[in-house]
Amino acid sequence: MSGPQDRSRTSPAVRLLSARPRFRFAAWALSIGLALGVIGFAATAQWKGSVARQQYTSSAQQVLAAQVVGLEQEQKTLRDQLATAEGQVQTFQSASVGSQSTLAELNRQLASARLAAGLTKVGGPGVIIEISDSNRPVPAGENPANYIVLVDDLHDIVTALWASGAEAISINGERLVSTSSIYGVGSSILVNTAFLSPTFRLEAIGPDGLLDRFLANPAWLSSRVAHRIDAFGLEFATQQAGSLTLPAFVGNTRFRWGVPEGS
Repeated sequence: MSGPQDRSRTSPAVRLLSARPRFRFAAWALSIGLALGVIGFAATAQWKGSVARQQYTSSAQQVLAAQVVGLEQEQKTLRDQLATAEGQVQTFQSASVGSQSTLAELNRQLASARLAAGLTKVGGPGVIIEISDSNRPVPAGENPANYIVLVDDLHDIVTALWASGAEAISINGERLVSTSSIYGVGSSILVNTAFLSPTFRLEAIGPDGLLDRFLANPAWLSSRVAHRIDAFGLEFATQQAGSLTLPAFVGNTRFRWGVPEGS
């Protein structure tokens, strides 16, 4: 049986062999610790990076969301403005159509009034009548006025033309209207404001057969001028015209005393 001395006499090799397992355990523990430290560091870095990424992603989404909301609001505003503009355009178009229709109607009424007043050049079928002084020598003791065209002669012809259905009449290019006058001034005749001398050419626009109506009209047959043509030889000629153009009246149509009722 060995005693304390035997244990104290243990060889260095034996002591080295008995100490080796403790060294291996320490190395293994150190390795495990280092591995766990690396894993923990990596996990910590990954966790921190994930939090940062989440924060960045959340921040970016918030910015984008705010931009989307702003764009949607802007788009809505633009749509509202567009709808308002379209409504205004439709209103203007409707008003324009109404104004154009009203203006067209007013223009038609104005044209009709100008036509009736003789302020528009007109064309159409009609007749031509020419009358001039007599070529016969004036017998001694006769009144020379019997052998020339007088203002009353023109009055008679114009009256018979109106009575036969004439719609427009001119004398030597002077259009007759409601305010026209035919005056005798010496050897000349004043029509409107123009002094006219023979030959007098009357042009009248009216319905087909106007010339026949004129020649058969009692206003002509019983007229003084018809008698004077036969009695004194006044030069007189008539002609049917398929197309005539009469000028517009040029002159003053203003009423001095007559005013529209209710004005």
